[in-house]
Amino acid sequence: MKMLLIITSVIFFKLTGFCQTLHPKNYHLELSNLEETSIPSNSVSQLKIEMDKIWIGTSNGLAKSDDSGKTWTDYSFIAEFANPGIYSLDIFQDTIWTSTGYVKKKDNENISTGSGYTYSFDGGISWKHIGQTLDSRADTIIEYGINKIKALPVIVPEQNVTYDLSISAGKVWIASWASGLRYTKMDSIKWVRVILPPDNLSSIKPTDTLNFYFDPRRNNNFLAFSVLALDNDTIWCGTAGGINKSTDGGISWIKFNHQNQEKPILGNWVITIKPQRIGDKQIIWTTNWKADSPEEEYGISYTADGGESWNNLLKGIKAYDFAFKDSITYIATEEGLYKTPDFGKNFSRSGLIVDEESRNIITSSAIYTVGVIGNYIIVGTADGLAITMDDENTPFGSKWKVLRKYEKIRNQIKTYNYPNPFSPKLEYTRIHYKVTESTSFVTIEIFDYGFNRVRTLIQEAQRLGESEYDELWDGKDDDRNEVANGVYFYRVTINNSEPIWGKIIVLK
Repeated sequence: MKMLLIITSVIFFKLTGFCQTLHPKNYHLELSNLEETSIPSNSVSQLKIEMDKIWIGTSNGLAKSDDSGKTWTDYSFIAEFANPGIYSLDIFQDTIWTSTGYVKKKDNENISTGSGYTYSFDGGISWKHIGQTLDSRADTIIEYGINKIKALPVIVPEQNVTYDLSISAGKVWIASWASGLRYTKMDSIKWVRVILPPDNLSSIKPTDTLNFYFDPRRNNNFLAFSVLALDNDTIWCGTAGGINKSTDGGISWIKFNHQNQEKPILGNWVITIKPQRIGDKQIIWTTNWKADSPEEEYGISYTADGGESWNNLLKGIKAYDFAFKDSITYIATEEGLYKTPDFGKNFSRSGLIVDEESRNIITSSAIYTVGVIGNYIIVGTADGLAITMDDENTPFGSKWKVLRKYEKIRNQIKTYNYPNPFSPKLEYTRIHYKVTESTSFVTIEIFDYGFNRVRTLIQEAQRLGESEYDELWDGKDDDRNEVANGVYFYRVTINNSEPIWGKIIVLK
């Protein structure tokens, strides 16, 4: 059965966000100096680093930090961003490209829909927008060497999101679900469709005599999901049918998949491709998901010989992204952040992400993107951005700073909770409040609509400094039973002050 074209909203968090970057060896960032910040959204779906600049793409827009996360420039209000959802992002010096999109509801199904590209050539000072790559109805022939390939024109933005971008010298390459692999020169935007091998061929070149219909509905290898342009000659493209490599600028291609090699990749759906450079050696890493064949597996694969053979790791684990520090590889997965210093001989994994100072917690184990800057590891999740250290003095993942979007209380006497309403089966709700003394003791109690106490969340808990805090409620009572749908009230008592009340709606 062919891969379904409809991509549900969870795929939005396929975080394609990190290439191997140059980072200062003596870089120093004091985690305790980072303040809670207003990033556009807590669902961080893209991450790129250029020296000490951090760019993030979220479900609600693009943001940049020039001071390693202390403060942020929010671009979500720029008119050129047609939709706030950032589906892909790439940076090269002062050139920034993003693709945007949204999820459309149709016939009770969520359909990912592309809304175009917003880009800047001056480091984000000014922006331009162009629409989603679409063909005209007459675009039914692609000239390829001695062949004229009949092709299905892609004329609607539905199921036509660009999930990855890669910038090479003077060009930008895009990997789109329905539109496939394309590129344009940046000095004159004109998209060129790229022919990849169909499912029944492992390679193509312009001198081949070819007879197939270029239709993404019929060939998984035309459904593009990731792209890596190492330069204008060497291009890698991941699809729902494998991984493709070109060494002549996207003209001729070799396809590697689970079925056509002795030491193949784990799964044919390749959602991320990243390069690791160690001296003169270049290793290509891929995240692999199951496509059609039952013998395929989730996990990651890497090659040190240009794709001739692959080594497979983390079998059975759904992975999203990579980052590298010399020979160390960090892997963002559904089960947390993995680290291997020796190409999979040994692994360690970070535990629950907890900011001990602010008591902020990343409630989900899933990490969707990862980046490296000096000895600091930055991760993006559906619940915020987090930064940890990894050096000889600080064990990997032992100390975290969590950055989340929230409304600051400042000098007001108030409390609120978010999300609200919330579903205990899917999430926690955060009860937000502020203490104004150097040492405070806080009690939070939750009551049902009849003002019967159902949960004492914290009692006389010590909180230090004039800071704002979150406490998490999982929607359960003191006996650890899940409460019923309805309206609940909570009471925050700080020292001997008058209690502050709030309202929570539980909606499963």
